[in-house]
Amino acid sequence: MAEVQKYNPALSSEMTKRFVQFVMVQAQNILYVLGRIPTPEGDRIPPNLQAAKMMIDHLELIRVKTEGNLSAQETKIITEALQQVQLAFVEASGGTPVGMMPDRGPQVDMSALEEEMMPEEKPVASAHQPKTTATPPSTDASDAEDKKKYFKSYG
Repeated sequence: MAEVQKYNPALSSEMTKRFVQFVMVQAQNILYVLGRIPTPEGDRIPPNLQAAKMMIDHLELIRVKTEGNLSAQETKIITEALQQVQLAFVEASGGTPVGMMPDRGPQVDMSALEEEMMPEEKPVASAHQPKTTATPPSTDASDAEDKKKYFKSYG
């Protein structure tokens, strides 16, 4: 019978320290991209609002996905870091809040991911998707190796 784990490594002070370091590195990277932190040569780069928005969105994603699993200190650190970089973004963009900036990131077809997450629903065929016919699953290991593997290319 399995034994219940009494020690939660996520609650250790070492993990808290690593999480805080992670958040601070992300915030510093955002401030660098916004031109707030100089290069090693002492120059400031022009703000890259698109990259900064993406990085802020990632930090916000981390905050949302870890909600309920963070200590009070960790929650305060990530919230304050987000507030700081969002304010820097607004200042760098001339007053446009992050949420109002247009998303000009790479356009990715998320239908494959949606199908993977919800396999019980049948996908709707569209004009740009080729129709496929279902083949019965093979029990032979060599047949599994012969099947074509699909991947997405972003370049």
